[in-house]
Amino acid sequence: MLKSWLVKQNYNVDIATSVEEAKQKVKNEAYDLILSDIRMPEADGFSFLSWVKKFDSDILVIMMTGYADIETAVESMKSGAVDYIAKPIEAEVLYKKIADALKNQENQKKSEQFREPLAKPMGDFYLKIFDKLNEVVHNESHLLVIGEHGTGKTSVAHYIFSRIVVDSGPFIIIDLDDTQVMNRNGERGTFEQLFLQALDNAKGGLLLIKNLQRIDIGFQTLLLKVLTTQKKGDDFVQIIITTREKKEQLSSVLLPKLAEALLKSYIELPTLQGKKDVILFYTEHFLDTANRELDKKIKKIDNDVLEEFYKHPWNGNIQELKNIIFKACLLSEENTISKNILPVLFKNFTGEMLESVQPQKQAIEGLKKENYEKEKIVEALEIAKGNKTVAASILNIDRKTLYNKIKLYNVEVN
Repeated sequence: MLKSWLVKQNYNVDIATSVEEAKQKVKNEAYDLILSDIRMPEADGFSFLSWVKKFDSDILVIMMTGYADIETAVESMKSGAVDYIAKPIEAEVLYKKIADALKNQENQKKSEQFREPLAKPMGDFYLKIFDKLNEVVHNESHLLVIGEHGTGKTSVAHYIFSRIVVDSGPFIIIDLDDTQVMNRNGERGTFEQLFLQALDNAKGGLLLIKNLQRIDIGFQTLLLKVLTTQKKGDDFVQIIITTREKKEQLSSVLLPKLAEALLKSYIELPTLQGKKDVILFYTEHFLDTANRELDKKIKKIDNDVLEEFYKHPWNGNIQELKNIIFKACLLSEENTISKNILPVLFKNFTGEMLESVQPQKQAIEGLKKENYEKEKIVEALEIAKGNKTVAASILNIDRKTLYNKIKLYNVEVN
């Protein structure tokens, strides 16, 4: 009955007739909301609610209960449910509760995206970078962001978007790395088709094109046309393009006119290795983030741990440092990150795994990328103790992308 009501309201709905079936479905799909009874034969709603919030804290849960159990329903909200509804259920009341819950979550995410998404270390170098970013925001100009793996290229796009007026259009991402894998499997269209679709979806907002180094000749011509002929107005799309290639390498692989257009406005992000003050800045920044997201209260890092940080090569740069801080917090039981965890802290964070590789053949390249991504997903899930929301945050991707990659790479989720 509930499914038939909700399908008529254009929701995609699945049903589970047991808690175990429900858990298996949640492991496989990125659900937005769950309706669950409080009283069930094999488990109570509280234990299921607790499991859901640990597994994927972004899933909203509305508890269903009889009038006699209202106090219990209120208690469920203290445990993480977003709302409750009394039985017998009235359709219009249910629709409103679901719509309100989803709208409140959407508003919360919108407000979060306008928080400071890009940390700003001290120093003239970073001052110049932020001056350039603010100029791009002011002029609504396009920007090329050059930087090695993990240097914060996507965060730059979020920073620019966060400073666009509040009623701006959407933030859309097209990743040419992912596109190439999909094309090889025959699941998606050409670069050009995907770009035009993304451009249309991003009207009035910002389009982030990741991994420019994958671009083909046909797409280059189309991109150049859009960059040079697009006019300012309500449907104008600001385009941010990222690449791991150096400026000199881009000039040799891009059409001359496209290279000229892109290199008129670009920034190059620095690596982390050997920059003691910057490493300390990001360490403190991510410690605050980890304390908030993991509900920890860690106030101190042993000097021995910091010294290891200063010596570490950080081939994965800022993203690797963020992963290490999250892992350190989860390994620490007290309010200090102790040197005792050093033997396991850098385990699996090897240069070979984090280093960006550029093999000659696409088939080899795709295989290495798949192995690399699968390893990082498994590692992030271990660090997050299975919580997919936290794992997605560690990987700097949205949770639905994480679910899709888990399926793509057949990652086992406990």
